[in-house]
Amino acid sequence: MAGHAETKASEPAVIFEGQQINWQDLWRQVEATSRFFAGELGDSQQKVVALLMTNSIEFISIYLAAVHAGHIVMPIDPVYKKLEIDAIIEKVQPAMIILQSRYASQISRHFIPLLDAGEVLKKNVAENSPLLRISPKKQIVSLTFTSGTSGTPKIVPNTHANHVWNIEICSRVWEWTERDSLLINLPLSHWYGLVMGLSGAIYHGNRLYLRQQSFDAKGMLEDLSSGEISLFTHTPLGYMKMLDQAGDYDLSQVRLFISGSAPFPPKLWRQFKKRFGIEVLETYGSSETGRIAANTLNDIKLGSPGKILPGVDVRLSDDHEVTVRSDGLFPGYWMNTAATKEATAGGGYWRTGDLGRLEDGHLILKGRIQERIRRFGYTVSPRDVEWALLENPKIREVLVMGKQAAGQANDQLIYFISGTINEDEIRRYCKDNLPFSWRPDHIVILDAIPRTRNGKPKISALKEMAA
Repeated sequence: MAGHAETKASEPAVIFEGQQINWQDLWRQVEATSRFFAGELGDSQQKVVALLMTNSIEFISIYLAAVHAGHIVMPIDPVYKKLEIDAIIEKVQPAMIILQSRYASQISRHFIPLLDAGEVLKKNVAENSPLLRISPKKQIVSLTFTSGTSGTPKIVPNTHANHVWNIEICSRVWEWTERDSLLINLPLSHWYGLVMGLSGAIYHGNRLYLRQQSFDAKGMLEDLSSGEISLFTHTPLGYMKMLDQAGDYDLSQVRLFISGSAPFPPKLWRQFKKRFGIEVLETYGSSETGRIAANTLNDIKLGSPGKILPGVDVRLSDDHEVTVRSDGLFPGYWMNTAATKEATAGGGYWRTGDLGRLEDGHLILKGRIQERIRRFGYTVSPRDVEWALLENPKIREVLVMGKQAAGQANDQLIYFISGTINEDEIRRYCKDNLPFSWRPDHIVILDAIPRTRNGKPKISALKEMAA
């Protein structure tokens, strides 16, 4: 980053809602604030700094300063409930909590210093405060959280080397270089926005156009039409919302449109290309494993997140679970050896929990292990059913879930659907188009599928409906 401050001194580094900071000023702020952390936390061992902040230039400066000082940053998404935040703080016991003042009421009083973000950036500390220096393979830089779509969220540590490896491997296949500029409105408090957004932009010296975490489809499309953006990444839900926005937008100046965090339905891909002339590149990975597979402009396979990335070793278990080994793999769950042991396979491979197969070098994902459904002697993949249903133009979103019924040989099949369609129409469509084993026992019509901030379905909420 210091190099970018020299070569791009007066160029904007971050542009955020009418504010901007150039590379030289950003580096000065990071350097000065890192000395504050060094003075407060010392240089003998890594300590955790919790950030309760939304997307902002303040977040970026404080995050980079704490990492530069050699310590660990734990960003906490402000949308978490007070009880969730208290539980996280109680478990991790960070050395300090830095927050934007409007979120102070979301934290109970702990014996942990609470510091205002704006005040931290004004601290004047002696420049000779020593910084903690650790090998990149051992220096943990971030603690983020799993999505919790299929269980209790876990704390995921990533090292400096993990972050850099993910950026470099994706840069190779997407030709991501210093000439690019990024638009990000994903929450920086989550792995995808933090690593593939902020860290990637800092690594390359890209201009980062940062937006608030709430999704403003019109504003996003206007930014993407400005000619200032060359790389954009979001979730399938974000692309779906952009399709809903009326108006003519020319997105041709954007070099790459990337999707992650959840499978990208082929129907949505075709709709986006028809509307905007854009081919979205689906990618696959997790905060535990880093990136695993990706499509490229020269090799797109619908229904697949692409080919396995260079340096990633994927092995399918006997029951078709995807296990992975690479330098992007994290060190293991924070303070949770039982969960780490349960997900670790032999030979250093990590169990993703995803079912899949390889087809001409492309990874085809069939759903989560716990989502596997058995009916009439067949194993039914929820994803196959979902994408078949999405071919109906009256269906907007769908999630298929299996439920074991006591004393019955077959799992019950439940459809959660949003769109302009009723139950009778759904059953007729299934009778005409779907195998008998794919047809539903129950149908739940919703205004929208409940989702996490990362666009993943809230499985726990849907299970409650199913019960």
